[in-house]
Amino acid sequence: MPKILIAYVPVLHEGYYRFFRKHADARILFLIDSDIAGWPDYLDKEIRSIQPDLLKTAIESWKIFDEVRVLKAGSLKGILGRRFKIVLPEEDVSRSFATNNLVGENVDFDDVFLRWDKHKVMEKKPVEADQKISVEEFDKKIIEKLEREADKSSDWWRRIGAAVVKDGKIILITHNKHVPSEHTPYAHGDPRNTLHKGVGVEYSSVLHSEAGLIAEAAKKGISLEGTSMYVSTFPCPPCAKQIAFSGIKKLFYSGGYSVLDQESILKSQGVEIIFVDFG
Repeated sequence: MPKILIAYVPVLHEGYYRFFRKHADARILFLIDSDIAGWPDYLDKEIRSIQPDLLKTAIESWKIFDEVRVLKAGSLKGILGRRFKIVLPEEDVSRSFATNNLVGENVDFDDVFLRWDKHKVMEKKPVEADQKISVEEFDKKIIEKLEREADKSSDWWRRIGAAVVKDGKIILITHNKHVPSEHTPYAHGDPRNTLHKGVGVEYSSVLHSEAGLIAEAAKKGISLEGTSMYVSTFPCPPCAKQIAFSGIKKLFYSGGYSVLDQESILKSQGVEIIFVDFG
């Protein structure tokens, strides 16, 4: 069965080159154009995007495929019902394109990372804890204390406790809380009610426990350089960035998941990520 490759390609980089080389046996590479049915509106904000005609010329110079075409709405009829094996990268544009245009065709998705598409941004991944796992009683006791601290939160979505530890002592401890009042979501409604879990984490009246600790340290003139932060749940992307650039050098956690770029940001600033295992 002849194979063709269809992809949304906003820019060219090494990842796309490797993806193309992997599927060099494809008869034709089709570059999805924006007039295709199912084109996501949010891609209009993609400032990196290069016109498909220019990309076509550049890709042809690599001499990987016999033919490279720009796939417009009017040219779909040349593909449909032709018994092609159609391969697309696993991402939001591909899925939308296939749902709207390739029903009943022989479609396969290659699980390759090419860009931060909508699904990968929201994807929940296990945290790679630098292969460091703590079973120390001290660390377990801190996490247990944070679980009790988290119970003080009035946030029904998620209750999280966090603490800063220096020289074996807790110097700051708190839980996530609604601001300006714990009663804010019950007086005015909770903005999270309109969103799914993991979506739009910034649209909230909650001050996250990690951000609250860093703000409190700044207010009290406490240096966080060389300290450790303990959290009952792995921090969200915005909190991870604040931790990474605060001077904190160790992050202990006991649950949760990673999305987007928490791990890479933390590790880029030399923060050790340590999982506390209760066995």
